[in-house]
Amino acid sequence: MLVHAVDRGVLVVTVRVDIDISSRAYAVQDIARLVRSHLPLPVVLVLAAPVVSAATLSAVLRVHRLCSGLQVPLAVVTPSGAARRMLRASADSPRFPLGVFAAAESAVAASATAHDASA
Repeated sequence: MLVHAVDRGVLVVTVRVDIDISSRAYAVQDIARLVRSHLPLPVVLVLAAPVVSAATLSAVLRVHRLCSGLQVPLAVVTPSGAARRMLRASADSPRFPLGVFAAAESAVAASATAHDASA
């Protein structure tokens, strides 16, 4: 379900399938483990499925709260315009805003640039 890599100092976690309600907690735990093991790298979460369910959006928002608590910037990539709008409207951390992108390359580049500027 998850694959990860480090690209230009950014942890990139790809969720290859849409998360359903029964796997949401496990997905969040797996992502949290990756985030904690790669601290302090910024994180880009790529939602590869063309359709994004409410359970997936909920998982993303949980990961965002986790990352905000750890002071780790998080960006999300999804091809779904509706999901991007929902994530922008629902993210609630002004100190560590959720970056929302349509393309992974843009998200990684923005995250790497921001990380380099803060170092």
